[in-house]
Amino acid sequence: MRYPVLAMFDSLFGLPGHPLIVHGAVVLVPLAALGTIVMAFWPAARNRMGWIVAGVGVVGFFFAFFAKESGEALLQTVMETTAVEAHAEMGTQGVIGAFLVGGSACAVMLLDLFLKQRAKRGLPELSITRLLQRSFGVIAIVLCIAGSVMVINVGHSGAKATWENRADAPAATSPYEQD
Repeated sequence: MRYPVLAMFDSLFGLPGHPLIVHGAVVLVPLAALGTIVMAFWPAARNRMGWIVAGVGVVGFFFAFFAKESGEALLQTVMETTAVEAHAEMGTQGVIGAFLVGGSACAVMLLDLFLKQRAKRGLPELSITRLLQRSFGVIAIVLCIAGSVMVINVGHSGAKATWENRADAPAATSPYEQD
C-alpha cells in the first residue's frame, strides 16, 4: 500500500529520493547493530551510549521505511529488469531487518531502565535478573546480525540492479589478466 503523504520523499533536491534515502538505512542500521552488540554485554557502553544507539536504530528503521516507499515510486520510472524486480520484492525485507535492529536496541535499553528503576526504589534484585540480561543480550545479537544481513542484502540487490546492465559500468577484470 502506497501512502500518499510520503510522496514528498519521491524527489529530493530535484533528484530521485530513493538513492539518497537508501544510504541512510544502509549506514544507520548496521551501525546501530554494532552498537547494540557492544552494549548488550557491556554495561558501561549501555550507560554511555545506549539511548543514542537505540535512537540511531529507530532512525535507521524510518530510513528503511522511507526507502521502500520512495523505491515504489521510482519503480514506475525505471526500466524493469529481473534484477530490478527482485530488488523491489526485497524492499519489505529491509524494513523488517531495520525493525529487528532498532527493536533490539530499544528492548535492551528498556530492560536496563526497568532494572535500574527497581534498584533506585530499593527493591531487591530479581532472581532471574542475570538470566534476563543474558537472554536479551543473546537474542539482541542474533536479531541484529539477521537484521543487518537483511538490510545489506536489499542494498546489494539494489546496487546490482542499478549497475548490472549499464554500458558505462566498469568492466570486471582480473588484476592478473595480461593484454
